[in-house]
Amino acid sequence: MKKTGALLAFATLILFTAFIGCKKDESEEVIDIITSKTWKFGLVDLNTSTNPGGANSYFPVPECEQDDTFTFKENGTMVRTFGSKKCDGSTETNETVNYSFNKETKELTIKGLKYTVVEENKTQFKYYIVVPNTTGFNNQIYLLQ
Repeated sequence: MKKTGALLAFATLILFTAFIGCKKDESEEVIDIITSKTWKFGLVDLNTSTNPGGANSYFPVPECEQDDTFTFKENGTMVRTFGSKKCDGSTETNETVNYSFNKETKELTIKGLKYTVVEENKTQFKYYIVVPNTTGFNNQIYLLQ
């Protein structure tokens, strides 16, 4: 009988610990997520269920940008490191630009352009910009993974 009680208490403790651990991840701030790692452009959407309504297109990542990396810093700067594949014969190795994030409106601003964030986790960061209807689409989606 004592073994059963101890086993039940241990199982309850494990479940409680798992619940608390998961809850912490869910409430993690977007700034903590985007500054947690170095990102690259994603080529395949890992979760299409978070896409905005309307006709969407994905940013067509040129081959020369597929090896670029993006590091968001907590001080509001983002460093883009250009990979070995260069576009238009450029010799730049990196670019530092300002960014900001408004967590109430989920608005991400990079180099003065305003995007809406629709997914943020440590696997994928997805944001979009509204495009003119003449393109045949409503939104252009950007993926960082």
